Amino acid sequence: MISLGRILKAVLVSLVLAGSAYAVAKLNLFGLESASDRLADHVYQRITAADYGRDRKGQSRIRLVYLDDTSLEIMKGFGWKRFPPTYDQQWTMLDDIMSAGGAPPSAIFVDFVYRGDGGVAEGFDTFLKGVTAATHADAWADKPGCIADPLMKLACIEAAGGTPIILAKPSPSDLAMFTDVQRALDHVTVLAPAVVGQEAYPTITRYDFDAAKRQRLGVHAFDVSPAMAMYAAYCLRRSDGCGVEGFRRLRARAAAALAGQPLAQVSADAPERLSIVFKDPVDVVWGSRPDPQYLALTRAVTGHPVACRGVQGGWLQRLGEQMTGARGAGTGVKQECPYTQALGYDRIVSGEGLQQADLAQLLAGKLVMVGGQFHASNDWVESPVHGQVPGVQYHAMALDNLVEDGPEYRRNANMFLDSDLLKALLIAALAFCDVMAVMTRNSLLDHAQSKRAEQKLRAHIWGPLYAGLLLTSVGVIALATWVGVALLHRSPINWIGLGFCAIGFLFYATRQTLPADIFGSIEHIPFVRRIRQAGQRCRLALKFEEDRLLSPRAVRSYSSESSELTPSASSNDPPSEDTAHVET
Repeated sequence: MISLGRILKAVLVSLVLAGSAYAVAKLNLFGLESASDRLADHVYQRITAADYGRDRKGQSRIRLVYLDDTSLEIMKGFGWKRFPPTYDQQWTMLDDIMSAGGAPPSAIFVDFVYRGDGGVAEGFDTFLKGVTAATHADAWADKPGCIADPLMKLACIEAAGGTPIILAKPSPSDLAMFTDVQRALDHVTVLAPAVVGQEAYPTITRYDFDAAKRQRLGVHAFDVSPAMAMYAAYCLRRSDGCGVEGFRRLRARAAAALAGQPLAQVSADAPERLSIVFKDPVDVVWGSRPDPQYLALTRAVTGHPVACRGVQGGWLQRLGEQMTGARGAGTGVKQECPYTQALGYDRIVSGEGLQQADLAQLLAGKLVMVGGQFHASNDWVESPVHGQVPGVQYHAMALDNLVEDGPEYRRNANMFLDSDLLKALLIAALAFCDVMAVMTRNSLLDHAQSKRAEQKLRAHIWGPLYAGLLLTSVGVIALATWVGVALLHRSPINWIGLGFCAIGFLFYATRQTLPADIFGSIEHIPFVRRIRQAGQRCRLALKFEEDRLLSPRAVRSYSSESSELTPSASSNDPPSEDTAHVET
């Protein structure tokens, strides 16, 4: 029924459409393509956010302790008279976090940058001594193997029985030099570049600096991000090393370094193995299900229920919300709770509404991140689920992804494969199916007309044909999205752009035949017949008024012999009796 020439024509049409789509994607005119990719990812995340972290593996281990404008105001009663607080006051805060729970956390990340270039570092000696004692730096700081790179430093802190304290620093690419304060801190703990303005969250960042520049900037061959450093500390404490051979080798290498053994034959490839496993940045996935303990704790501390969404709906409900805009801030619908359990530092100091068991559950043995939530700060990031959030929550969510998924964390598809080419191939396949279906329709119609069976064909073929095309297009796009996310651990393909392109082409290809074919396939249904008859009666009922609106109106004119206004006859007015008599 369909010749080879028509098949080649369908291939040509689909390739032209795919080539056009690929060119548009690469040109990215006005940033529309990248904006569409982000929109598709954000909508996907909002729809599936309630399904993230079903076993709460990361949520049960990660905690946030924050300072905000309210905390600083309350802390004035505890001697904090200035901002930023002095170094010794900040060490008191870290010491409280380490001791308030009855046992220290597994690791602490402090999302504050200590540069020491703003004048006299008041209380810095106290801060440095406190960090040295917490990390047990006296046991490893003089061992060359322990200070070879940040991962070895973390492993040696764990092997020495200390608590890793990771401090933030600017990216070495943005530094002119390493300050004396940073060098002193880098000698006793780990500094991690807190970069949040990138397309995906980095894990291990390698530098191509020469030896002189590395010395000037105080960096090793690579740096680990805050989330990666916290995850390494978490895995080094587990006997299985989170199932990653590199962490087990790193632990053995750290034990040998502390014992003063030669390191040449002891797991020398451990850092390189980890660099291979975690070489790709994390495409951060945001969750929305609040921790029940967070809801209960907040109510106990404040005396009020949490002012955010507590009960999560299914994905169908969330899909409907994306269509209706039901979750907008102006609609009165509550927004998502923070996924990671958080508490203000002032609450730990005052103890208001908290029991010792609460503090133990919050801090002891947990992965604690300390950060700020100041309205005047620029350390805010855009979450597709929660809107604007403090930067420390971005670090916490990236860490949660690593704890939840390990090496199978989600990568950014746009950074590691030509997703534009994949989208173009999908468009070509869908367009080819559409064109072949239209050709099949035309061939069947020609055959049916020759047999005088057109109406029967419409009733049994056209509706299922178009429905099948539409469902196939949607199904292929949904399958490609699911395979990319669930099996390949990549960010979702631009399913919104693909859907509009494929379905739009389907309607364009059938624009002249679709209305008649759809109606012809359902006109035999009794209900449709009644609707059609009702429509015809309605049109007949309105036709009289329609004719009156379209007919010319009577025109009135003044008589030349009197001042009375007399109507002039129109061609539609019936002739008067006098006029008829004269004509007779």
